[in-house]
Amino acid sequence: MARPPLAVGTFGKIDFYVVGTGRIRARVSFRDFDGRRRSVTRYGDSRAQAERRLREALRDRDGSVGATAGADSRVSSLVTMWLGEIDDSELAAGTKRLYRFAVTSYVLPPLGELRLREVTVPAVDRTLRAIRQTHGAGAAKTARSVLSGMLALAVRHGALPANPVRETSLKRTQRRTAQAPRALTVPEAQQLLARLSADPEASRLDLPDLVEFMLGTGVRIGEACAVRRSAVDLDGASLVVAATVVRIPGRGLVIQEFPKSVAGRRTIGLPSHIVELLTRRTERDRLPGALEVVFSSPSGRLRDPHNTSGDLRKAFDRADFDWVTSHVFRKTVATRLDEAGLSARQIADHLGHNRPSLTQDVYMGRGLPSPQAAAALQRLR
Repeated sequence: MARPPLAVGTFGKIDFYVVGTGRIRARVSFRDFDGRRRSVTRYGDSRAQAERRLREALRDRDGSVGATAGADSRVSSLVTMWLGEIDDSELAAGTKRLYRFAVTSYVLPPLGELRLREVTVPAVDRTLRAIRQTHGAGAAKTARSVLSGMLALAVRHGALPANPVRETSLKRTQRRTAQAPRALTVPEAQQLLARLSADPEASRLDLPDLVEFMLGTGVRIGEACAVRRSAVDLDGASLVVAATVVRIPGRGLVIQEFPKSVAGRRTIGLPSHIVELLTRRTERDRLPGALEVVFSSPSGRLRDPHNTSGDLRKAFDRADFDWVTSHVFRKTVATRLDEAGLSARQIADHLGHNRPSLTQDVYMGRGLPSPQAAAALQRLR
């Protein structure tokens, strides 16, 4: 009677053979994850050592044959697979760096040597609590997101029956009212722009126009640094937001040809004073060899969003607006649009947010400039 075939990922009887003085060979037939049977061999100074080495090789084999993972693969092997998928994805360069940093700093130290079958809900919950205590709530949130993505990959490969991260939760920290970002009032926005325009250092760094532009559009600072003249329709009073400036190790500053998220690719209406600002800058910068972007650095290169944030921080401090950040500009724009009676969907479209709902994201207003938004932002003048 014929023996039943081996199941995928299993092996048959181990054979031992003496190959020399004090040298033992252990060999077994293993059915790989592509369905083929392969012979796996290990040696040792004793039968027990040879068998132990063979069994270790078999346990680790599912993490090295092709691009697959099994319940006995180590978390470190899964990390390699997952980061490979992340590198090949269309995620923003900054997001890829953040995920790699989170894996290296938060995931591998406590979990890297565990087998996937050992990554249980208590193990994940214990790890996230430790990260929160040591590195803070933000780090724990990022680690949870990274772990969820990694273990979802393990579920797809059949290494785990379910994602244990789904059964964990992070305690929400109550935001203090004094720390919550607030919007600039119209008089405050006007005062800030006036003080920046009167600041020689801010003017040298070309910050007044940049701040006015962000206050009049609500775009992110990286998106503002990536605005090309070709993306601006001065006659139609609209702007296509479809890129952001990022720094890539080994390459420096580059224009990433997609924004922070899918919803970030959008077309927005421009208030008249922003059209005037862009018209003035376009006419001024239309020189041979001029950079295509509207807001270049003082040296004529791409503007670094990180360095610009630092310059803004100093300028805001000098202007006695030490509580203001570039995020406050987006908060201000959202507030003005809300006061003007725009719907949540229109505001989300203008700011490049995915929510409030999938149906609205897919079917309502995507990619269309809003004259109402432009009119509302004119009130900042």
